[in-house]
Formats: sequence, C-alpha cells, structure tokens
Amino acid sequence: MNKLLVIALLCLSSTALAHDIYNNLRDRDGHLCCGGQDCRPVEARVLANGNYYLPATGETIPPEMATPSPDGRFHQCIYYPIANEFDRNPVWDSKPKTRCFFAPMHSS
Repeated sequence: MNKLLVIALLCLSSTALAHDIYNNLRDRDGHLCCGGQDCRPVEARVLANGNYYLPATGETIPPEMATPSPDGRFHQCIYYPIANEFDRNPVWDSKPKTRCFFAPMHSS
C-alpha cells in the first residue's frame, strides 16, 4: 500500500513540475499567459509566409503573436471567451482562443 502512495505522489509532483514552466510566461505585451491548466506543448508548422499552423486545431497563428519559447518547443495557452451581463454585444464561444503562443527562436 505504501508503494502505491509513493507512486501516486511522484506522478502528481511531476505533473505539477511539468506545468511550472508556464507559471511566469508572459505574452509580448507583458500579460500573464497561463491560468493554471490552459497551456500545453503543441505541434506547429512554420508556413512560407511566416505564420504558424496548428494541425490539431486548424488554427493559424500570425508571427507577431509568437514569443520566444522557454524550452525550444512550441507551446500554446488558450482561454474560452465568456461575455458578462455588462457587455453591449455579448459573445459566447465554446471554441478556445489562443492567448499566447511560444515558438523556438530558429523556427521562423
């Protein structure tokens, strides 16, 4: 039983440590990118025009949105747009939007 507890704790701590690289990441304007569970490594392709294509979502990210990657891989931070009662033109969207995108320096 003790071995199972140790394995569970190791798994939880490695998951938390893996997400630690996102805790202080900021976009080009200095805003924090991550809300705790919304950042992850992604597959991306650099297009001839400099844009980045994300095959998993079909999204195209413009190069001016990319920030240098902290570890040489592509990462995406997302959010779900939510309107509130004070919005004049409320927009509800169940599809996530990219908040921050990180690309390796050599990828452009």
